[in-house]
Amino acid sequence: MEFLVILTAWLLLQWLGPGFMHPHDRWLTAWHLRAGRALSVLPARERLLFIVALPGIAIAVAAWLVSHWFFGILLFPLDLVVLAYSLGRGDYHTELDHYLERWQRGDLEAAYQVALQSGYEIAPADNARDLHLQMRRAALYVGLQRWFVVVFWFFVLGPGMALIYRLLHVLRGAPTTDASERGWIDQWLEWLDWLPARLLGLAFAVTGSFVECFRVWRENFFSQQPVRDLLVISAEQAVPGAVAGSDDLGGEHFVELAANEIRELRELLRRSAVFWLVVLALLQML
Repeated sequence: MEFLVILTAWLLLQWLGPGFMHPHDRWLTAWHLRAGRALSVLPARERLLFIVALPGIAIAVAAWLVSHWFFGILLFPLDLVVLAYSLGRGDYHTELDHYLERWQRGDLEAAYQVALQSGYEIAPADNARDLHLQMRRAALYVGLQRWFVVVFWFFVLGPGMALIYRLLHVLRGAPTTDASERGWIDQWLEWLDWLPARLLGLAFAVTGSFVECFRVWRENFFSQQPVRDLLVISAEQAVPGAVAGSDDLGGEHFVELAANEIRELRELLRRSAVFWLVVLALLQML
């Protein structure tokens, strides 16, 4: 059942495009404020854990109950709705196209603003190379958290866990979240990203340049590097022609190479998503 839900969500993404559910997160901000006030006597960690865990537990209980009604036929639409809501916000491919359009013509400020408005965590840069390296790192993580981590936890622990993961990301960027809560969210997300990021690195090896990528993936599997850095290390080996070592800060040759690198990484993520679908189908048949 889990694989059919994931496959249906993927097909809907291909057919209708990202955001086909038009998810709204205003309810979460309101819930965060009300629950935060009611539980103000609790430390930030326990308060935040309650706020994100309760909706996930409610969905898990609802899925268990629905699975026992009407031969479980209502479980599929429930799981699909929750998974669709839990996927990342925004149109990944369109966002990168808009960014590259501005970056390639040399308008770094406009490219930076496009990336920032799309939720990519980058800082202002003085030259094209620095902005590219930041964007490459941010784009790889956005690809990970918008699809791969959600699908992993949905398949392993069900819709409740997928929902909890998305709620953490939404709250991380919410104006109602204070610094102490954001610190705990960052730590929890790093834990939840740990295994899916490494499995995605393996998919990079299979769908990219295998030998060197697999060697680097094996050497760094148990490393303590942040997830974002680990993705960059794997992707550099999976896609030949990385521009990290270039001394050219903005020449035409560099701009062409860097833009192609972003596009190749986007295709690498697309191939990895298909590879994950194949693996999940095989696991479902076991």
